[in-house]
Amino acid sequence: MANKNYVKKIVSNYCVLDLETTGLSPYYDEVIEIGVLRIREDEIVERYSQLIKPECGIDYFITELTGIDNKMVEGMPSLCEVKDEVIKFLGDDIIIGHRTAFDLNFLKYGFEVDFNNLYIDTYEFARKLFPELKHHRLKDLTKYLNLSNNEHRALADCISTKELYDAIKQKMIDNNLVISDLWFRRQSRSKGKNIHSIVPETIEIDEDSYFYNKHVVFTGKLEKMLRQDAMQIVVNLGGILDNTVIKSTNYLILGDNSYNAILRGEKSSKRKKAEKMKLEGYDIEIIDEKTFYDLLEL
Repeated sequence: MANKNYVKKIVSNYCVLDLETTGLSPYYDEVIEIGVLRIREDEIVERYSQLIKPECGIDYFITELTGIDNKMVEGMPSLCEVKDEVIKFLGDDIIIGHRTAFDLNFLKYGFEVDFNNLYIDTYEFARKLFPELKHHRLKDLTKYLNLSNNEHRALADCISTKELYDAIKQKMIDNNLVISDLWFRRQSRSKGKNIHSIVPETIEIDEDSYFYNKHVVFTGKLEKMLRQDAMQIVVNLGGILDNTVIKSTNYLILGDNSYNAILRGEKSSKRKKAEKMKLEGYDIEIIDEKTFYDLLEL
């Protein structure tokens, strides 16, 4: 990850952040719940939890996923109304989360501020420390490690993430590991078959990439680059291309026109299939073109 604020550290004082949103695009989707824990000397000392009323209604798919419906957010503050209190709560703390960059991008876009806080991603630690797992979603790890698991409510996910970080630190101690033991660059290797004979152009691949060893499907016309070029980038980052959404697909990337169609209530067959699979528990995320570019910069 190239983001200067992303760090790999073991710390005892920090904040844990989790958001519930109507999707994964900070440009088109909205925050519907914020949860934050303040941690001092590895103990929870303060909690923040707030439902947020979005400008647009909450889709049935999101309600099924999070348990949050339109009635629950009626009368709740808007995201802008909680800006000052959230920023004050976070302060200058290091922020820890599971896929932290997604949450920070939502706050950055919604609050219209640049966060200078350093952040740590438990997802990246988990990929290194628990390679025996096929998936490293928060719910997979909480089940595997027998941690608290009340997924898809913000504060509950914060507690699970804090417990996961504790488990990560303990595993490193038990195995006498330091940060440099976990992160190093490996030579390019692929665990799947790429479409259209697209092969990596680089000798080394960054295993911290969001797309490393992940199955990716593109759909719709991209506005910023040719789809072939985007596919090449994914492969260079260690990703595996699929022609259509299948059980192993991890990311469905939608061209901006396709994402805007969703906001009008129009969903493609690929989108509908991906939503159905996610509700069934598959490790798949649906992101728009702009979010895809954001991930390339992390």
